[in-house]
Amino acid sequence: MAKLVYVVLALCIAQGTFALVRRDAPVVPAEENNFFKNLLEVGGKIQEAFVETQQSVLKSLGFQSNDEVVQTIQKNTNQYVERLRGVQGTIEEELKKHSDIFEPLVKDLNAKLAETTATLSQQNPEVVQKAKEYQEQVQSNLQSLVAEAQKTVEKLKEDTRAPNEELQKALKQIYDSTFETLTKTVSELKPKN
Repeated sequence: MAKLVYVVLALCIAQGTFALVRRDAPVVPAEENNFFKNLLEVGGKIQEAFVETQQSVLKSLGFQSNDEVVQTIQKNTNQYVERLRGVQGTIEEELKKHSDIFEPLVKDLNAKLAETTATLSQQNPEVVQKAKEYQEQVQSNLQSLVAEAQKTVEKLKEDTRAPNEELQKALKQIYDSTFETLTKTVSELKPKN
């Protein structure tokens, strides 16, 4: 009989041990989850657009002059830079309002935005003479900016205390503008019938 009591007691202790409450990561609201999911989808499309843009530049050099290709890339890049400056303004406003929260989250992104807009705004005559190299330089800048934006998205996912509606809009604008610039460049480089 004593053995039966010990067995029952052991089973109760084992059951209690397995029934411990475990605290998981905080639940992300559905709208934020959708935001991050949408950014991941756009990020995938951006990668495809990078490849398509690169191929489009190579194809267009067969039927357009180097100058025409460069002008198309420059025009779209200049429009992109203007959008990035708007995004940078939004991020700086949010930094002023909530610097204690956002400073560690967006510091690197803000620096990358400044670097990207400065680099893309510069006119480098040696590189601009060769459309393929120019596109590669632009693309490299866009890819590093998108990579930095992705890091910021990951930080935002982890830090649930950030009132990040405006920051989310700014990040989405980076993704959308990048995708739009690449697809517009591809479209404008296609042969005109």
